[in-house]
Amino acid sequence: MIIAPLGENRALCYDKFFPSPFRPSSKRYEVVIGVGGNLGEVPRSLQGLFRALQKAKRVDIISTSPLYYNPAFGYTEQAPFYNATMRLGWSGGYGEFFAYTSYLERRFGRPRKRAFKNAPRSLDIDILFFDGMKIKTPSLTIPHPCWAERDFVLIPLMLDS
Repeated sequence: MIIAPLGENRALCYDKFFPSPFRPSSKRYEVVIGVGGNLGEVPRSLQGLFRALQKAKRVDIISTSPLYYNPAFGYTEQAPFYNATMRLGWSGGYGEFFAYTSYLERRFGRPRKRAFKNAPRSLDIDILFFDGMKIKTPSLTIPHPCWAERDFVLIPLMLDS
């Protein structure tokens, strides 16, 4: 991994999956997700997530940002996070995609229930955008309501090719 420091507790990290250059998708929808975590070997988990998405028949990986190492947000008395954004092609609807991301979080060790808001986690997947749609259900809001206020989303998003 190549690390480019950006100041105190901040860096861009480059490996063989992050960043990943643009590839066209044949899938119906373009989805942008924010991914991150701060428990365990997060870069390895994110590489595993990349591989899992690469193998999924309903997903095309269009591009990814570098990993952004940064201080915790919300509850700050915890380890720093690694965050990235991923642009994906998806062949199903948004409800199916939400269920799929929840499955992936559990597969990579995230418990179904959080101990508290902004608790440490092995993998967090947020759906930032779903093909330009505005969606509001009791369990899902797209675009993600706070995406534009968070450096750990904005910096990777700007660097996603």
